[in-house]
Amino acid sequence: MTRTPTTSRRPAGLDALLDRVAAPLPAEQAVADTRASLAFSADEQSPTLAALRDALLDPAEYTPAAALATAYVLLAAHTRELAHLAEQHTAETREQHGVTRSSRGLLTGMGSIRKVLDRHATSLDDRASK
Repeated sequence: MTRTPTTSRRPAGLDALLDRVAAPLPAEQAVADTRASLAFSADEQSPTLAALRDALLDPAEYTPAAALATAYVLLAAHTRELAHLAEQHTAETREQHGVTRSSRGLLTGMGSIRKVLDRHATSLDDRASK
């Protein structure tokens, strides 16, 4: 007895669901995923580097807008890490040398750099949300 092949039909709506799952990741979801990755990696030495690793290893396809938004989020996080380093250096210098005539300018300059970096990180975050 020979069997005739039967054609299996997909359930209605399955093609649309598969297309939706395979669609490139929208920018809002990419930003949310990147921020979640940063939060998850907060205990790492460099959370930004860990989140970048996760983004590069992510098998999802990103639209150009999603990739740009992800880059803005990661750059903002890295800029905040740099601001934290400037703040840390200022505190260590103040603790080690105190505030003297010669160290006041350095401490003021490092504080200004930290503020500039914080403002820049905020502007990068704003760009990621657009």
